[in-house]
Amino acid sequence: MEIIVIGGGIGGLTAALALAQGGHRVQVLERATRFAQRGPALRLAPNATAVLCRLGLLDHVLDLGVRPRRALLRDLASGAELAELDLGDPLTARYGTPYVVIGRADLLSVLADGCADADVELRPRRDAIAVDQSRLASSVMGGVVVSCAGGQLYAGDVVLAADGPYSVARGLVGSGARSGAGWAGGGWAAYRGTVPADVLAPDEARDEVVAWMGPDAHFTRYPIRVGEAYEQVAVFRSRLYSLTGSSPLDPLAGAASPGGAGQGRAGTGGAEPARAWRGGLAWGGAEELEEAFSFATGPVRAAVRALRGERATRMLDRAPLASWTDGRIALLGDAVHPMPGYLAQGACQAIEDAAALADVLRDCPGPRGVRDSLAGYQTRRAARAIRVARARQVWESAPLTRRAADDYAVSDWLYAPTQGR
Repeated sequence: MEIIVIGGGIGGLTAALALAQGGHRVQVLERATRFAQRGPALRLAPNATAVLCRLGLLDHVLDLGVRPRRALLRDLASGAELAELDLGDPLTARYGTPYVVIGRADLLSVLADGCADADVELRPRRDAIAVDQSRLASSVMGGVVVSCAGGQLYAGDVVLAADGPYSVARGLVGSGARSGAGWAGGGWAAYRGTVPADVLAPDEARDEVVAWMGPDAHFTRYPIRVGEAYEQVAVFRSRLYSLTGSSPLDPLAGAASPGGAGQGRAGTGGAEPARAWRGGLAWGGAEELEEAFSFATGPVRAAVRALRGERATRMLDRAPLASWTDGRIALLGDAVHPMPGYLAQGACQAIEDAAALADVLRDCPGPRGVRDSLAGYQTRRAARAIRVARARQVWESAPLTRRAADDYAVSDWLYAPTQGR
């Protein structure tokens, strides 16, 4: 079949490659000028690396990525250890594939190269603005028609929209579309930055993913090049938020979006500086950042000071759509279920969506069977994606008591490739 993918981000390129390997002819329409867009590093858990392994990409990912030794949860105020999870060989043995941190541009390059090798047609500078699956469009063009801002038209048997929370096809499948309806959030702001290894204290482990958690703030650090560079993310609830008259048009921000590299409002990928929409009163500014972490343990306070010069983004979220498909159109990734940043599962869940779409369309008898196949995709994925979106920690199913670092019963629900489907 002929398949059009809108959005050349993590989810879109993964879907394109998996479908091409399944024998379909695939085109990817991407708004940006190139596919390997820079952005925050991605934490890929085994539920995602299992898919990349099946696609033949895992070795390339491991060459470019970092494998942290463990994940550690600490109390934000005292610094005391609350829980840990071994991310090394025991985790790989249990789930079959490893936990990897990789740069966004690096992963996109690996996926784009894989797509090129599989004869996927990668089309940058294609800003999709409309999707038409009317009977007239089908009779004239021979399928679902995607229109681009430059006047180009593309027709396929299936259209998959992986173009982020402001997806051009979202309004055809569910309510909200690009209007911003359905946004929610409690005034959470995020600051993110990369620091060199020499800013870490001598006694701080260099090969760990560490999260310091508090009731209205949390801070995360993880290696993007062990011994060289680390990404740090500070997230907090703004006390000024209720005074700003926040608008429902505020975009999703803070979580790593697996949508198209250049898709999103004004090419921002869905992120904007934290500022008020009405009244001129800013929220989530640098002063609030420092105040929110003023009670934190010393290493976190020092790290937060290094983030004051970074750009703030909102962390507003949106409930997954009730319908993921309509006719021969399906949504994936942030287009259908924007992920809050708590579990670092935005890219991972988009990758799972891509694999599920490839599976259901692999067994599709042809264009006439597309509707039923896509309905099966939603049945397979919706409950799990909703559960992940609502969870705030990997340890969701167990209390934060001291457990062995290799007690993976607490993470099976999320990381096991066959769990929760």
